Amino acid sequence: MAAQEVVERLRTDPADEGDGESESVSLVVQLTRLVSLLAKAFPRLALRKLPSQTLAPLAELEQLVSPATKHATVVESRSLVRTTALLVQELGVWAHGKAGDNLTELTTSYALLISLLDATLEACADLIQSNIAQRVFEACFPRLNYRSVIRGDWEDGQEVVLLSLDASSRLGCGFDRLHSNPTLASLVLIAHALPPKHPTLPLLVTIFPVILTSLQSNVALDATLATLLKVLCASPPPQAELSPDIIIPLTTVLPLLCSAHPDALTRHITFRILGRVLQLATPVLRLQVLRDLVSTTEDASPHMRNAAIGLVKEAVLEALVSRRTENVFSTPLLLQTIGPHVFRLDPPDILASITEVDSLKDSPEPARLVECLGLYYVLLSRDVDNRTGIRDPGTIRSVESSLLGPIRSALGRWMEDSVESLPLAALQISMERVDDALKAIG
Repeated sequence: MAAQEVVERLRTDPADEGDGESESVSLVVQLTRLVSLLAKAFPRLALRKLPSQTLAPLAELEQLVSPATKHATVVESRSLVRTTALLVQELGVWAHGKAGDNLTELTTSYALLISLLDATLEACADLIQSNIAQRVFEACFPRLNYRSVIRGDWEDGQEVVLLSLDASSRLGCGFDRLHSNPTLASLVLIAHALPPKHPTLPLLVTIFPVILTSLQSNVALDATLATLLKVLCASPPPQAELSPDIIIPLTTVLPLLCSAHPDALTRHITFRILGRVLQLATPVLRLQVLRDLVSTTEDASPHMRNAAIGLVKEAVLEALVSRRTENVFSTPLLLQTIGPHVFRLDPPDILASITEVDSLKDSPEPARLVECLGLYYVLLSRDVDNRTGIRDPGTIRSVESSLLGPIRSALGRWMEDSVESLPLAALQISMERVDDALKAIG
């Protein structure tokens, strides 16, 4: 009864943390202590009601979880998840013993316990810090991990998730049940429990609504990125093409994360996932998405536009290696679709407006032009059979007029300043490579 009074006090006035010692104790610490107390108190009760009725105060306790964790630390959040998982384990055994053969009563009791665990996992999803996405990323792309940034105490975060998974499994919510009714909480568990040989694409279809919710709300993002990495990027990769119902939402949300998320590592991981999603799209849909990513729109990020040109380059190289004639990236449709957005200045007079070399670093256009020249060089040097029409005299004249000519003119003007500049050097080197490729094909 005393525990219930504490629940009621904290629920009605979470800001009032009591007198004396509790004034210096955060709400999440008080909640953790209360959960631990209830785990010991419930089994000692002289049962006068049904187990589910006895456990009913857990619903009120659940309402405290979200406000209590708003300002919680990583250590405090892990402690709350651990304590809640232990409570669920202990009271699950207690409820099973008290319910006897009454399956309805047992199911109701289990539902109360699972609901509390889910609420705790969801509230603490971004504070567990098990670095699951980074660890899976390093396994999928070992060559890209020149500097690991995994937390030194990530195992503590993983331990509380695995403890929660065990508690959930004991109450009948194993892996199969988790993805049949996905939530943000179950997504955290799935990310850590996904078997290496599980049929992953069907799993993605099932949990995709909650995946999308996570990406849009930036909640449980670590678990979401880890799950996408396991499904899409693990070896061996899936052979089937993804459905447009998955590709289109992902290629709408992922570019926003790639360009706007404050964490550089998250941006990098998200970009790699975006590239893999595009690889699993049909060539036509892939071309349409890339056209939108490289084009100028009001909400387009300059950095994402530049990176998208690199994704075009990847698609072109894949297509030129393959002899599949139906791949649009090795046909003239590539230049018709991408060319107007890549092989010209944006806006046309942008270089004329940059009068001093020092101003290059303030404009995103020089970096984009380096990417554009890189794509042009790849096409000129790799498309030896002229399958895209890149070597047609008319195409060469058009690119010279809309892209190369203005760059040559600007370079000549900037060289007179005799000022060293990384953007200027990158443009010079890129132009030299393109000129060499043009000379090589006559």
